[in-house]
Amino acid sequence: MVALVRWGILGAGRMADRFAVDLRKTPGIEVVAVAARSIQRAEAFAAKHSISRAYGSYELLAKDSEIDVIYVGTTHNFHKSHTLLCLENGKNVLCEKPMALNTTEARQMIACAGEKRLFLMEAMWSRFNPVYRHAMAWVNDGLIGEVRMLKADLGFRAPWEPDSRLFNPALAGGSILDVGIYSIALASNLFGSQPSEIRALAFMGETGVDEQAGIMLQYPRGQLALLSSAIQTRTPQNAFIMGTKGMIWVPMFWRARLAVLWRSRKLPRITWGSAGYQHEAAEVSQCIREGKMESETVTLAESLALMETMDQIREKIGLKYPGE
Repeated sequence: MVALVRWGILGAGRMADRFAVDLRKTPGIEVVAVAARSIQRAEAFAAKHSISRAYGSYELLAKDSEIDVIYVGTTHNFHKSHTLLCLENGKNVLCEKPMALNTTEARQMIACAGEKRLFLMEAMWSRFNPVYRHAMAWVNDGLIGEVRMLKADLGFRAPWEPDSRLFNPALAGGSILDVGIYSIALASNLFGSQPSEIRALAFMGETGVDEQAGIMLQYPRGQLALLSSAIQTRTPQNAFIMGTKGMIWVPMFWRARLAVLWRSRKLPRITWGSAGYQHEAAEVSQCIREGKMESETVTLAESLALMETMDQIREKIGLKYPGE
């Protein structure tokens, strides 16, 4: 019999709502509680998702003895404090990406998890989607030869709401931390190291955050990643992984449902599949059953390296958040 893993959800916003829906698709788990900034908001969320307990306090959720792991789904600026709250109360944590605002915060979170001997993972859900895994298997099997270049973009046009999490610097808004992280993480996955050189340009909007950014990363063996992100400009949302023997196209790569492999003088190879948060939830649950402190797919070392890269990108475009 597979041990039941009991989940709590910290936050009742859009991301938590989507995550709760997909948790229901994950075998061997139970969602036992949710917490929000107000009891009314928590109770409405609990009713919608058939969750038995609702808290109007994050502290009460963290102290609930019947929870094994907590999903932290609040805005970026709260990831550190809410993750530490959970860890300090003995709870394993899946923290929504980006793990923190900066490298210093990420180090503190990782150190706390280590001291408490608890599981911690950044919620890089795309890594666990079957189509993404299939595309990476093509890469690892050498079907496109040596990967030399990545071109990836992720941009959309959000409603202009200056106080929202996307545009408010106090909430760590901007395109790089919110969606740019997907393409930066893909580059990290492909090239397996931190970039040796970083160049970046951005348009800083009225509220002072990056509304669009262009990023070029070069890696130690000369590989290039050409990346863009935006929250006021709709982009194709494609990833092209280019190698010495072929190319892989992954449309909507951040929630991949299709990947196409091209090689010289061969018919294209296509893979289809589903995308959802249930795949990362299954990974976290299995790691907890096995007593692991981190996932082998999204390691804490890589999450820390991603934060270091994004810190350098933000430094180059002059973006610093309040309190940093």
